[in-house]
Amino acid sequence: MSKIPTVAVLGANGFVGFRLVEWLTFHQLANVRPIVRSLSSLAKLNKLDLDKLDYRIADATLTDNLASQLKDCEILFHCVVGDRQTILKSAEAAYRASAQAGVRRLVYLSSAVVHGHNPIQGTHDDSELITKQPFEYNVSKVMSEHLLRRLRQDQAVEVVTLRPSIVFGPRSQWFTAQIASDLLNGKAYLVDEGAGICNTVYVDNLVAAMWQGAMTIEAANQDFIITDGERVTWRDLYSAVADAINVDIMTVPTLKKELLPEFNRIMKRQEIIKKVANSPFIRVVKKLALAKITDAIENKFLQISASNLGEKKIDDIPTLLPSLDQEIISLQQCQYVLPITKAKKLLGYQPLISFSEGCHRTQHWIKFAFRLEN
Repeated sequence: MSKIPTVAVLGANGFVGFRLVEWLTFHQLANVRPIVRSLSSLAKLNKLDLDKLDYRIADATLTDNLASQLKDCEILFHCVVGDRQTILKSAEAAYRASAQAGVRRLVYLSSAVVHGHNPIQGTHDDSELITKQPFEYNVSKVMSEHLLRRLRQDQAVEVVTLRPSIVFGPRSQWFTAQIASDLLNGKAYLVDEGAGICNTVYVDNLVAAMWQGAMTIEAANQDFIITDGERVTWRDLYSAVADAINVDIMTVPTLKKELLPEFNRIMKRQEIIKKVANSPFIRVVKKLALAKITDAIENKFLQISASNLGEKKIDDIPTLLPSLDQEIISLQQCQYVLPITKAKKLLGYQPLISFSEGCHRTQHWIKFAFRLEN
């Protein structure tokens, strides 16, 4: 039996990073070296028995600091999250540190948002990335991919980039716990009754793809879209979470499709205002303008008819308006099922856990996390 490789996981205390450490350890596929920023970040890893893990402390944005912790590692998984500065600095540091330490391959966890929230029909893994987007995170991921493409030209380290979209499952904050919390607090809403495409990927399918990206020779310097490979709608995802917490999906408000163009126009105006220089005078003007925009949004969405809100009364809508999230509304307008043809062909990727089974496992965790177990 060949010796199993030593791999490092950068961002091992995050949702995907932690599950990757857990999954690789359970399946005994590698000697796993979790890397976190501070001792306090090890709290979550305590569940995995730290005495058996070769954990390290390093700043993901500092090349020399990181390189010293990568000795003898064959693979580095980059699962770091954060603002633009963190995303870009950690990507560059990961590549340069890998080169210094002799790491063979860097598996970089990007995001399908590099193709936009509503990719055009025909978008695939090798389509041109969308550089002009209204969301900082999306553009930051595009910038980080472009950065890594430039860096890998020296051929010092192989780079494999994975682009998951809506990652859900046990311990997921944004697309599991947050949805449950919003449903329980009456802050959840669906766009066009949740008919938009939700390109889900269950977390275990993602970490399996990450491992295939690390070990498949043909994957070197390639980019891959990763999803569950099914046609899932936002209503499907919200319904699964709602069932776990005993919330009737019919009581969740829906934002009428015909109002979305007006909402998008208002949001674009708001984005322009936010980009205005932050001088004392402009701050006052901005406050006044944003107040007017907020009024415009409220006036527009108060037009939503009671018949389109299930059991949600029209009087309840003003309390919902402050929680409207431009990014969530944009995501829910997706009309395109992202393909995983390339991942299947080059990685041998085949989602082993269906969306239905993933929801079933996630529902058990939600009931436990929200103390709803019988």
